Amino acid sequence: MKKQFLILCCLICSTQIFAQQLNLDFQDEPKIHAICNADFSKESAIVILEQEQLVYAFTEGTKNLGLKKYIHKIVKINDEKGVEMFNKVRIAYSTASQVYNIKGRTILPNNKVINITENDIKSIKEDDGTLYKMFALQGVEIGSEVEFSYIIEPSLSLFGATFLQDVIPTCKNEIEIISPKNLVFEMKGYNSVNVEEGKVMDNIRSLVANVQNLPGLEEEKYASYYTHFAKVQYALTYNRNIPNSGQIYTWDDIAKNIYKTYNDYSKKQLKLVTNILDDNKEFNLCKTNFSKIEFIENYVKTNYQQQEYIEDKDASEIEYIVKNKLTDESGIRNLFCALFKAYQIPFEVGFTTNRMESAFDYDFVNPSNLKECVIYFPESNQYIAPNLPFYRIPFLPAVYYQNPILFTNSQSLILQNVTAQKKILSPQAPSASYHNHVVDVNFNADMDTTIIQLDNYFLGHNALDVLPALVFLDDDKKKEFSKQILNINDKEERMENFVYENNNFKSITDNKPLKVAATIYATNSLEKAGPKYLFKIGELIGRQSEMYQEKTRQFDLEIPNAHQYTRTITMHIPKGYKLANLDKLNMFVEAKENAKVNCSFKSDYILKDDILTVNVFEIYNQVLTPKSLYEPYRKVINAAADFNKIVIVLEK
Repeated sequence: MKKQFLILCCLICSTQIFAQQLNLDFQDEPKIHAICNADFSKESAIVILEQEQLVYAFTEGTKNLGLKKYIHKIVKINDEKGVEMFNKVRIAYSTASQVYNIKGRTILPNNKVINITENDIKSIKEDDGTLYKMFALQGVEIGSEVEFSYIIEPSLSLFGATFLQDVIPTCKNEIEIISPKNLVFEMKGYNSVNVEEGKVMDNIRSLVANVQNLPGLEEEKYASYYTHFAKVQYALTYNRNIPNSGQIYTWDDIAKNIYKTYNDYSKKQLKLVTNILDDNKEFNLCKTNFSKIEFIENYVKTNYQQQEYIEDKDASEIEYIVKNKLTDESGIRNLFCALFKAYQIPFEVGFTTNRMESAFDYDFVNPSNLKECVIYFPESNQYIAPNLPFYRIPFLPAVYYQNPILFTNSQSLILQNVTAQKKILSPQAPSASYHNHVVDVNFNADMDTTIIQLDNYFLGHNALDVLPALVFLDDDKKKEFSKQILNINDKEERMENFVYENNNFKSITDNKPLKVAATIYATNSLEKAGPKYLFKIGELIGRQSEMYQEKTRQFDLEIPNAHQYTRTITMHIPKGYKLANLDKLNMFVEAKENAKVNCSFKSDYILKDDILTVNVFEIYNQVLTPKSLYEPYRKVINAAADFNKIVIVLEK
């Protein structure tokens, strides 16, 4: 998104400041700290102190606003795992930033100090272009402390977010924003963060947020994790040097900027993109806007490569993209929007977050929330995710639903009238995403092999999890991947007669289930026990996870999307045998919330002549479930795991 108008607003300032920089000088004779909470002594490590200071200041003699970040951290080590966690430090940065004044040391339990040297600091560049400064801390042991600090000068950003909590306990964590007094920043804290009232001294404005005495957060199954961390969002809000000016950032202003970015194309650019498709016979057969959208999405995602980082400064421009068939995330959005504009297909561009990582707080205006792009088509009321090559209309990632999306409300097609529109997409029904089994079971004459015809059907988000591999892998690798899907136990079984249906991206748009099937010759499902045979019928619903938790549940339960499973098992009973132990196949467990079924597991059977039919149905209706319902919810999940262990008896 273009931010020039925001930056220009800030630079109308004649006041020169020299910031109160965080003192990064280490104490000459440091002592091991006492911990703030005796309960933390059981943890592998403790953050004694973490400080981050963002200093906005004008370069001396100019009106160029710059940003420096000062970082200081002290961590106490309590066990060998803590040693492993903190005996190396890695600092990420980009080509547009620089890191310097790096210092680090180990403080031993006897207060002896081991400092790093300049030669200990290594520069590393990953394949994706990410840069790191890394150094190892010497002598780290149980009872010691590690301390490090550095300064980073990133590219200028007037908004952002910072975590103030860790996976280990935190005694104190603090962030401060220092700016010229005319530039007013605001902060909003989440999950126990205290934001202090801003202060002005001479020509400097200071804003501080902090936390104290916070436990570390352990990840839990079926929960969003990072949304529970203490954090702050911050953004530049006012410039007091502009008389009678309002808030610098508003969602409406940002919506106008988004609209201009993705609608302002020259005639030359529109001609370039129409040259891509005008001679395409298949595209010319598309008679409706929806069919054109479907074709354009598939064509772009198949023929144009998107990379996170490209060195060329023009990588997101239409001319570069058409010539090289390569671009970055912004460039792919540009190409899509230029094509829709050229073919007069109405669209609106929106942005949101992954709600499992960071919920979009629409009440605090912070452009850093605009992470994930969505394009909406009002004629068909459908959406696409332009930057996700394996998604197709009408599916968006499940984590975009039940989360605000900021769209450009641009019905008038006049920039001055463009406004922000907040939408929250309702979650899809469980029936829109499923993984079903249809199983047919026979036994060979020697009763040493179970012949299983296993047909798997995937729809919706369940299909999107496995479809890309079945589109792009060659036949041999596709079989290996399919074996992982179809395998009924931890032992390798012989599989033949692989069948695939609807293993293409069009099946997503057409709402056709992906089918993956094979014949399994299992030698581990049937065990002889004297004159009887034990058959592991429960394994035929597939491997299941169990949910156990010794500690008190911390978080509410959250899953990406509602979904369901249907399994139908047809077993042909060998001649001369009867079945015992069938009552185990009758199971029913459910969790209710306000008299409505939140989730449930049900299984039953029908025995008729020499055929046993087992029906299993499992459903999860809600994306969000309060932790007060944890115990019944856990029982539903474990019911599937318990069914998986069921063994029935075949006897003469």
